[in-house]
Amino acid sequence: WIQTNTFLKRVSGRSEINGIYFGKDHHYFQAFTDDSYSSTRMASIFGMMDCFIQKQDIPATVMLVPSPGTVLSGKLPDNAPYYDADLVFDTADQLLSCPVIDLRNCFESAADDAQLYYRTDHHWTSQGAYLAYEQYCAAQGRNPGKYALERVSDNFYGTLYSRVLDSTAEPDAVYAPTALSEATIIYEDGTENDTPYHWDKLTQKDQYTYFFGGNYGTVTIRTRAQTTEKLLVIKDSFANCFVPFLFDDYSEIIMLDLRYFDGSVENVIAENDITQVLFLYEMSNLLTDNGILRLPK
Repeated sequence: WIQTNTFLKRVSGRSEINGIYFGKDHHYFQAFTDDSYSSTRMASIFGMMDCFIQKQDIPATVMLVPSPGTVLSGKLPDNAPYYDADLVFDTADQLLSCPVIDLRNCFESAADDAQLYYRTDHHWTSQGAYLAYEQYCAAQGRNPGKYALERVSDNFYGTLYSRVLDSTAEPDAVYAPTALSEATIIYEDGTENDTPYHWDKLTQKDQYTYFFGGNYGTVTIRTRAQTTEKLLVIKDSFANCFVPFLFDDYSEIIMLDLRYFDGSVENVIAENDITQVLFLYEMSNLLTDNGILRLPK
């Protein structure tokens, strides 16, 4: 029924169905507009983040990942409304006292030569995550590592596709960095892995869960990096394919997804001797995420 409904509406000329824009070159976009979020709530979120950062008194960085429609605006349907990313970044710059990494310019420069976002899914690709990793390293004053990306799947139909089941969709390929340094991945239930990759997920519907198996409240990564630096990543799912690039930079990385974590973030910092904090969120996710409201706990 969904597939038939999509076909009929597309034949009639509709460019938005079920909150999804049908863009150019088989790209799908979430229809996120200025009416999709509250500017008052946005200001409260950034203010709350800044209060938390100042209270912890350790170095912190905020990485706001631009939404696909911001970077690939030329692939949106003609005259399709989309939210004002400039307003969000301006508000972040005004209210946050820590460095804010703005990826828009480098992403827009690279978008013609690399696929930075999946066409059928709302996430960035490993190519996009690596470009962000380079910008993060530059902000930290360190040289980025070099990673080859290996294709692990060529038949990924993502979450945006699943909402419309468009028969003309073209599948995405999934890439991941090879030759990662050794690490032990510890999940909140005590399960351990020696890789962030879950091959079984490539046979399932949401192949993006290949990275760390999906989203969990807490994931701890203990690496072999010769450093005492420990990083806390407060994140959404965009961090899942970004964090593997950091294995050589920190002896321990703890990922917290506040949508599923119900403990005290302050206690995590104190009990694990965290030396740095990274907030990593895609912008539309941050503006509508209720998990971030648990930050002061």
